[in-house]
Amino acid sequence: MTAARRETPAGGRQGRLHRLLQWIANSSTRTIVLSFALLILAGSLLLTLPVASRSGISIGYLPALFTATSCVCVTGLIVVDTATHWTGFGQLVIIMLIQAGGLGLVTITSFFLLATGRRLGMRSMLAVQESMGSERFADSRRLVWRIVQFTAGTELLGAILLVWRFSLRMPLAAALRRGVFQSISAFCNAGFDLMGDYSGPFSSLTTWNDDPVVLVTTGLLLATGGLGFVVWEDLLGRLRHVWRRVLGRGRERDAEAGHGELRFHTRLVLGLTLLLTLLGLVCFWLLEHDNHGAQGLGTLPGWQQPFAAWFQSVTLRTAGFNSIDQTGLTDASKLLGVMLMFIGAGPASTGGGIKHTTLAVIFAAAIANARGREETVLRRRTIPRAVVQRALVIFLMGITIFSVSSFLLAIIEEPAIRADRFRVIDLLYEVASAFGTVGVTSAPTSALQPLSHIVLIACMFLGRVGPASFAMGLAQRRPQHSSIVWPEGRTYVG
Repeated sequence: MTAARRETPAGGRQGRLHRLLQWIANSSTRTIVLSFALLILAGSLLLTLPVASRSGISIGYLPALFTATSCVCVTGLIVVDTATHWTGFGQLVIIMLIQAGGLGLVTITSFFLLATGRRLGMRSMLAVQESMGSERFADSRRLVWRIVQFTAGTELLGAILLVWRFSLRMPLAAALRRGVFQSISAFCNAGFDLMGDYSGPFSSLTTWNDDPVVLVTTGLLLATGGLGFVVWEDLLGRLRHVWRRVLGRGRERDAEAGHGELRFHTRLVLGLTLLLTLLGLVCFWLLEHDNHGAQGLGTLPGWQQPFAAWFQSVTLRTAGFNSIDQTGLTDASKLLGVMLMFIGAGPASTGGGIKHTTLAVIFAAAIANARGREETVLRRRTIPRAVVQRALVIFLMGITIFSVSSFLLAIIEEPAIRADRFRVIDLLYEVASAFGTVGVTSAPTSALQPLSHIVLIACMFLGRVGPASFAMGLAQRRPQHSSIVWPEGRTYVG
């Protein structure tokens, strides 16, 4: 009897643990969310070690947790300068978290399984398919290989260009360290840099406006990561198709594979990215070209202003590098930045926000409704009703997260607002930056209260996995038919 009583609790605990693991494994969405949470936990513990800080004293768990969340969620908001506070070990942890957060732990784990000759299980393939936005289940293995190859190649090319330009102003060893770090951070849309011990803490790229190669290389890395892996897979497939046509080989195979033309999704993402980038460039230049405040756009020579305005437009939708001081922006520019950060980059990319395709679908649905049409048409294509519904849910969740987080920060930072240390628009800018996983700030993040940091941690995490995971969860659920018929309720809207 005694032995049986001892075994029952253990068996009960093991049973509960088994059911918990099975509940997680049964949903690829839960697996993806949990992988981000585990990465953040592991990174925060490593960053609390005294060996990670130059002072030899632990930074404390909350700042470490904030930094790890910002890395894994590829945001870029920081409470301490990356170059001057962290040791080489701490910086290595940060860049590894950025790389893992940009690609996703599921993709990295799947790559190592394939590299060691093991097969991907069905659940792993489904998780890869959903995290990367692949349309076909069978593409998961091939997609993992190509994602890693494309990422490594792009980051290597970016690092070569950045190291070359940095080496013109600093020793080669320092240029190599900064160039590799910045290339990985830029492609993953993280916004972390190591310029703090070169041009001053929290300076980012404000001293590099006179080098278009640095700005253009960093901006193109941001845009490349922000388009999404599925878009690049389609573009590269199109290039292979053209090359084979030039050589006169593989026409039948390409026709069967469907590489004759770009997918609708690819054309839509490219068009929206170009539209928002140009719109941001023009609006930002018009609003800031006469701003002669400290490190403002108006202080730059005329030939540098277009590059700086373009870079600002790109970085606001993807990552938190900045070449001009964000604190001195006009209120109109900050509001424009809030909108661009909330919209974000492309789906299944390293960027954040609700995604510009989501907003495009909602606008198309609104236009169709105003015209009395049942079908939602976008660029001469009918959008399925399920996609429209998911877009509305993602938009509503995004608005809710942004509004609640802004409200909480306004309450927490009320004394600072009254003391005129920063304004409400700065808090909106900070929350939009956290939710959009952008990383720019007009109110020093380190000056915020610890409670505000906790709100921003939640905002970064939800911005990275919340709306997308909810949409994937909707796609996994089967429609449930209730036997209860409720009476119709009439109300007025609008």
